[in-house]
Amino acid sequence: MPLAPAPIGSQPGIKRDGTRFDNEFYSDGRWCRFQRGKPKKMGGYQQVTDTVPEITRGMHSYSQDDIQYLHLGHPLTVGQYQVSNGTLGLFTDRTPAGFVLNVDNLWQFDIFADTAGTGNHLLVAHAAPNAANIDNSIGGNIYIDTIEAVAPLSIVGLSIDPATGWNTGTLGPVSGGIVVSGTYLFAYGSRGLIRISAVNDVGAAPIEFNLGTQKIVKGFPLRGSGTGPAVLMWALDSLIRGTFTPGLGPPFAFDIIARGITVLSSQGIIEMDGIYYWPGVDRFLMFNGVVREIPNTMNQNFFFDNLNFTQRQKVFAIKVPRYGELWWCYPRGNATECTHALIFNVREGTWYDTPLPDSDAINQGRTAGIFADVYKRPFMVDNEITANGRTLWQHETAFDKIRLTAASAIQSYFETSEYNLLDTGQSVQSIHCARIEADLVQAGNMTLTIRGRANAKATVVNGATETIFAVPASPDEETVKFKEVKRLMSFRFESNVIGGNYELGKSFAHIEPADGRVES
Repeated sequence: MPLAPAPIGSQPGIKRDGTRFDNEFYSDGRWCRFQRGKPKKMGGYQQVTDTVPEITRGMHSYSQDDIQYLHLGHPLTVGQYQVSNGTLGLFTDRTPAGFVLNVDNLWQFDIFADTAGTGNHLLVAHAAPNAANIDNSIGGNIYIDTIEAVAPLSIVGLSIDPATGWNTGTLGPVSGGIVVSGTYLFAYGSRGLIRISAVNDVGAAPIEFNLGTQKIVKGFPLRGSGTGPAVLMWALDSLIRGTFTPGLGPPFAFDIIARGITVLSSQGIIEMDGIYYWPGVDRFLMFNGVVREIPNTMNQNFFFDNLNFTQRQKVFAIKVPRYGELWWCYPRGNATECTHALIFNVREGTWYDTPLPDSDAINQGRTAGIFADVYKRPFMVDNEITANGRTLWQHETAFDKIRLTAASAIQSYFETSEYNLLDTGQSVQSIHCARIEADLVQAGNMTLTIRGRANAKATVVNGATETIFAVPASPDEETVKFKEVKRLMSFRFESNVIGGNYELGKSFAHIEPADGRVES
């Protein structure tokens, strides 16, 4: 007896942990996100320039007069890319004189007010050899200059100690990094070191002290308590809050909000809508006034079991606010650069993942990225070496990969959970699928493959693959016809043509019990 048509769709998200059979979510996907609970192809990306001279280890974005001033930090240099609507206008090498070269240099950037009161904004930059070890104690100098300027950055310092070569009486060197909150610049590093600048002045001698924590690796400005600015700092074992204390004494008081936290990567901490998110060494955490674990029953084991932990400092976070997404790009397996992304969709309350572009060639995914505030599209940098250098990409553009004027298709697919008659208690029989009524917002033809197996221990095999036409030429092409019989059956939708795009709607599969045998 035929069954009622079965809606095609699973719970939003891609579940990797647990078994394939014990799953109500989508079972697989690539370059696919979820919006309103439905699978949707991610946007494309286009080349801004392929002349990035080195691997990128930190990015900063600032917008002025329809120009995005992108600063890219590298192990041996730092450069400014002036980009307008995805087109490179000017590149400038801003490497400071006497910059200490190190293949493990990792950069942090922020913006500080001009002490001369000109209204200019200053770019503050810090580099230290942190890429190989998050607990590195070797310090790096702090550099500063007007953000729109094209001159090399200048070292923050009053004088140089001839014995050590380091600047004295100033904020640097530090091994952790820098952050600006209000009119203060903070520098931080090993053994809980914190240095606080004078108001709007990085030249004066800072206030310096050590907290009873391990190395501080990242800082963010925090909404204040009503008395002034505040700052949030991540040590390797603690979360620290600094609040403004006007009057005599140090300008900030610090307290430890939580002990026993962990930080996987200094580049993996990200803020969205005033809430901070990050992966620890074995779980995901957030801070919205208190520290909480982010529940992840979807792919937590998938992430931590396959992460190349020796390359943990390569993990970086980027956000795509339009879709409520937080991306953690990470090196998977034996890769030493980021080849995959784990995604937490805050809006949908679900998790999924994807290989990064071109990551099928090992270590050629992405090495750094940033969502450019004011501008609506993120930027990311790859590790594929062209004849000119590496490539800076603008993401979430149309549907294809665009290098210069050449367009390439981006493969995107999703696969449902397994349909069967066991879960409903109706039968132990196999099921026969005769027809699919596909409801899609669609550009370009797609393919639909029925996949299945005989039981939960059996290997998944592909059945027939048919075309879902974007523009059917006849009534016969308006539905997809099959003659597939599987005991456990899933549906894989794929787009892999230039200009291809999709968003799943209310689709149905016409299925019915097959013969009385248990398929073997």
